[in-house]
Amino acid sequence: MSFSLELEELVNRYQIAMNTVYRGVNTLMKDKISTEITIDQFPTLQYIASHQDCTSTEIAAIFGIGKSAVTAQINRMFEKGFLTRTRDANDRRIVYLSTTKAGEQLVSQTERTLYQCLGPVLGNFTEQDIHHFLELLEKLAHLMEIQAKGEKLS
Repeated sequence: MSFSLELEELVNRYQIAMNTVYRGVNTLMKDKISTEITIDQFPTLQYIASHQDCTSTEIAAIFGIGKSAVTAQINRMFEKGFLTRTRDANDRRIVYLSTTKAGEQLVSQTERTLYQCLGPVLGNFTEQDIHHFLELLEKLAHLMEIQAKGEKLS
């Protein structure tokens, strides 16, 4: 088998596996997550909870989505009382986002539910397998960041 066919097969296997895991987690979240927030909004709220006083621009860059999509999410979560907005004292165009107590509670409750649901699945792997998988996934993420910056991969 030539390298290009092998690479194509590996990329296809990767895509199928990632899509299956993504769908599985989304299905799990649909069934278990609060109806007050969408599956797409949760990672944003979770990010804000762990990075208080971040901006919409920062969120758009982290998640690789448009600023208008982030603004729509932020507006909905603000209206539901999960976020606060604070304007920068020196530059009123900059708006800092933080979670409210209700937002923090929702993140905490949803994370606990996810841990309870994903725990039995991860229980099918050894601790060493999980750590090795995460190390490789983090390495892949790092390489993707380097490539996105236009730097050469070594």
